[in-house]
Amino acid sequence: MALSLQTVFQVLTPKRLPNPKGTANSPTFDPANNANVLSAPQYREHLEDIFTTRASSDSRDLIRNLLVQDPDASASLNAFLTLSDTKPIILVKDINGAIDRNGLKIINALIDSLTTRYDYSKGFEYTPDLRAIAEEMRYMILAEGMVMGEPIVTKEGIFNKVRLIKTNDLEWFERENGRLVPEQVPSNGGDNISLDFPHIFVAYYRQDPSKAYAYSPFVSVINTAAARQRIINDLYRIMQLTGYPRMDIAIMEDVIRANAPENIKNDAAKMATYITQTIGSISTAIANLRPDQAFVHTDAVEVGIVNEGKSGMTLNIEPVIKTLNAQNQAALKTMATILGRGEAGVNTASVEARLFALQCDGLNVPVALLMSQMFTFLLRLTGSNSRVEVSFTPAEMRSPIELEAQLNLMAARLLYDLSEGIIDDDEYHLRMYGRLRPDSSPILSGTKFYNASGSNDVNGNDQKDPIAQSVKSKDDKSAKSNAVKK
Repeated sequence: MALSLQTVFQVLTPKRLPNPKGTANSPTFDPANNANVLSAPQYREHLEDIFTTRASSDSRDLIRNLLVQDPDASASLNAFLTLSDTKPIILVKDINGAIDRNGLKIINALIDSLTTRYDYSKGFEYTPDLRAIAEEMRYMILAEGMVMGEPIVTKEGIFNKVRLIKTNDLEWFERENGRLVPEQVPSNGGDNISLDFPHIFVAYYRQDPSKAYAYSPFVSVINTAAARQRIINDLYRIMQLTGYPRMDIAIMEDVIRANAPENIKNDAAKMATYITQTIGSISTAIANLRPDQAFVHTDAVEVGIVNEGKSGMTLNIEPVIKTLNAQNQAALKTMATILGRGEAGVNTASVEARLFALQCDGLNVPVALLMSQMFTFLLRLTGSNSRVEVSFTPAEMRSPIELEAQLNLMAARLLYDLSEGIIDDDEYHLRMYGRLRPDSSPILSGTKFYNASGSNDVNGNDQKDPIAQSVKSKDDKSAKSNAVKK
């Protein structure tokens, strides 16, 4: 059985390094037109209407448009990206689950080669850091429901790029039972690009396990956004008709006929033309009036006001808009407080903020998974059998000042646990600072430095820490050192 387990845990690395130019095409690369300028947007999004375009576009294109055009969708996207932008924590563990400090040094060197440019002999090069790469992954997840990427390794074996793959251009095949293989469809219409390689990684966000293709978590907002857009369009037209007082001009046809020239009176065709021209001239004169200019006319014209005394809309549109806003909010997985529509009390707002923070933590799960898979692959190319675990610190909407008291309590508790040997030094530094213990830092676990007098000073200086006092027995005389004398 031991031999069998050893076989299970054996790591088989690829026979050769991945293509230094990458396997998949980037979202912007067109091999048929690589010498031409990239297609630029028309920047006419302000003229587009989702109610009219939804019939001609599929949901994937509509979602990307909504993330730019729709106020609620763009606000929700910004909120997700802002709150989920937390600090990554990277660990390397060996086959037994123990921390591999040498492996972590290798990963740190790989990340440094990724985010820091060392070769300036080439031309322009965009070098995003790990934070920017994580944000790009989150954007892809929100837009497409999944994220796929490949690490780019140079001929010299240097990791220098993470290439994200647009999953909307993928076709999935199941040539073997239970084994899905993706292929990328080029934009120029050429042959599919096989992505059946070990260095291609994918992570899903709350995926239907019975489906190979993913959906954006915002897909349900399309219909509600279109409905609201149509109501707003209708509202504009109603306001133009009934929202403002309108002039009512009555022209006396008999007066016009009586004052017509003699050569026109006896000709019906000429009289009709004359009446039309007279009405047109009066209409032009009214249209060219300034708001402060008087309209001077003959007694052939009577001027009045349409809807005088009751201008404005007679339809109460507010309940309809509130209903659609609530549906938008639900479809975007966002709380009213996040979109600036919170009308509830402080307690409700706190609950909504907490729920949204948990959703942002969930958004970081596939990002952490994809990074873990990529870094583990790169680490094992060096001959290591260890694995990389990436996580992100929890999203927090409270300011550091509000959290200061809780952080102090946590720090005191962790110091006591470290002193007693309940946790080791690496765990303490991870929970406090999000990294392992530096090599230069002394090992303090189990040294009892948090002594009976309440001192948290490794040098033994008694500081009468009230947190430490609270964990002591009432029979301990040192616990009474801070007592108030009567």
